[in-house]
Amino acid sequence: MSSAAPGRCADCGENAYIQLAVQDAMLCAHCYASRLGLSRVAGRKGGERSEPKPTRTPTR
Repeated sequence: MSSAAPGRCADCGENAYIQLAVQDAMLCAHCYASRLGLSRVAGRKGGERSEPKPTRTPTR
């Protein structure tokens, strides 16, 4: 059975989905973020509800 990924990451060899425009290479999301210098950001997992924003009472 073939993999659903279009290619392999040029940095780590894992499944890659991001095609680089400058080079003829592909990157996985982790290596792409590393090249951009992005740090890991905590986010919501799929299907989780976001926290409701606290309501603010108007002051007069």
